[in-house]
Amino acid sequence: MELKNAALRAQDFHEALKETTAFGPTAVHFRKTLLIGKVATLAMHFKGLPYIQYGDSLLYAAAELGIRDLELPAVLRELEVVDFVRVIKSGDDIKRVDIRVPEFRDGYEELSNRWTELKPTETEQAGILTLNQLLTLPGKESDLAKLGLDSTELSILKDVMEAGQLLRTQAVSGDRFIYSPLAVDANPIAYLEWANKYSDSVAKLLETLTANQGFPLSSFLNSDSPVVSDAILTGVVMPVIIQGSTGKQEFIFAPRGGLQPEERTIMEKARSILASVRYGQNFAAGRPINYPRAILRKLRDNKRFGKGHPDLHTQYSLLTEKLIGRPVKEGFGWNFEIIDTPENMKALDIAIDMLEIGESPTVKLNIEAQKALLSPHGYLGPTSARPRLAQSIHGSAETQADILRKLTLLTRGVDTDV
Repeated sequence: MELKNAALRAQDFHEALKETTAFGPTAVHFRKTLLIGKVATLAMHFKGLPYIQYGDSLLYAAAELGIRDLELPAVLRELEVVDFVRVIKSGDDIKRVDIRVPEFRDGYEELSNRWTELKPTETEQAGILTLNQLLTLPGKESDLAKLGLDSTELSILKDVMEAGQLLRTQAVSGDRFIYSPLAVDANPIAYLEWANKYSDSVAKLLETLTANQGFPLSSFLNSDSPVVSDAILTGVVMPVIIQGSTGKQEFIFAPRGGLQPEERTIMEKARSILASVRYGQNFAAGRPINYPRAILRKLRDNKRFGKGHPDLHTQYSLLTEKLIGRPVKEGFGWNFEIIDTPENMKALDIAIDMLEIGESPTVKLNIEAQKALLSPHGYLGPTSARPRLAQSIHGSAETQADILRKLTLLTRGVDTDV
């Protein structure tokens, strides 16, 4: 597992479990992972801000992100440990938080190191490893026995991950497979059948797509790869089509599931943005794009490119269709301008993340939390508050038996770690 992935997966755990009800085994066996997940989420929302006053705005934003007010000081302490913030105090009271969050390629590696330093339990180490593997390739349910956990620890692992919809079990052709809903956009059975059919090639393909989001389909099809063809036919992978000045090209991305309807729309926009830039990188009629990250950052920061070019009407026509941007007259030529809406700017951030770290953690960027952090006068947001129904974690019979055993030992004054 890549070093940065521990923190990415910890963030997945936090996002998945933040709206579940209190459950003892989660707090006991996953507390280090959930702490780093909260740290990563808050750092993601801090990125780009110089500082923030400690007060209602920060407390509101943290609550939106699933970080309770009593947890916030601990999360800030962890951010200080990795030098992502400097907490300014007057006596014991926090007054201001100076922010120095780095680019997330390095940031996730530092948070992963911190997760390791905190000495996570064997159960949460197994959970992080399992989720990371399932995002690359589903497996048989029997493979969980190879994690080296005892039956109770394994039951707790499954209960927690299933409650957060990080892991599911599905019967296919007589076998029981495990997969992560985060790894599939559409029909899980089609995904599992495809992965089972090409088990030797799927992991390599998904690793390639994650490392090179927006990969030109022609690069695969020139080698007549059936694993890619079948992935497209079954809907596991859905290419983005760009009709540019040198002809039609298709670009493919690693599958990404577990998204809310509004997040799917933003992901579709992000993929369209990145595919348009990949076209200029690989198939331009004139000078190709050499630094796609710089192009996207320029578009995000200035809302238009440094200068236009004759092919932008075709290369970026998909972005015009999706109301992401529009061609604008500039001097004697044309430039392309982003339509400055929260959704479009969020899509740009996701496209940049996919280039820089291969994944898209900002799909979970909470617009209400961002508004709170950017507000100079505090943010209450009563009109935007929405009810949330917390999902209960009931636990398997073996997990419930372990909870009861520990409670019984506790009442007898016996150390429950035995």
